[in-house]
Amino acid sequence: MSEQHYFPPLKGPVDCAQCEAADCWCRNMHQRSRRDFTHTSGRCPRLPDLRGFVERDQREAYAAAFMLIHAELGAGGLQLTLTIPGQKRYRKVYLTKSGYWYFNTRSTEGDPIRQALNIGCFSSKEEIVQYMEKLHSDYCIFRCELADFLV
Repeated sequence: MSEQHYFPPLKGPVDCAQCEAADCWCRNMHQRSRRDFTHTSGRCPRLPDLRGFVERDQREAYAAAFMLIHAELGAGGLQLTLTIPGQKRYRKVYLTKSGYWYFNTRSTEGDPIRQALNIGCFSSKEEIVQYMEKLHSDYCIFRCELADFLV
């Protein structure tokens, strides 16, 4: 996908002027930046809800714009996988004893490395599980960013 779509920040106001969707019915509505509202109640369709989901017609563009952590809570515990824009492969996400999130990849020379990640405000798996239990959900999606160091 060559063009970058506007997606509002997770915290703060939604700037409808930056959005290329001129026919959005949520444009300039008071509750468009409320993640706890549904899209039908006026939340911006490009702003993810509290579980991390955007509206169905925006999902492909959202996955192409951000690195996403898919958190799934099952019988085996919490499983975290990473999707990277432009790559089809899912990567497993790990947590070091010192509290850094990372995934395994290869350097440009082909050597295995552990690339560090920043996952919002979560510093442990227990915090993610508590957040998911608070939402009564067994599947959530979180935005993440590459850290500028290796683990």
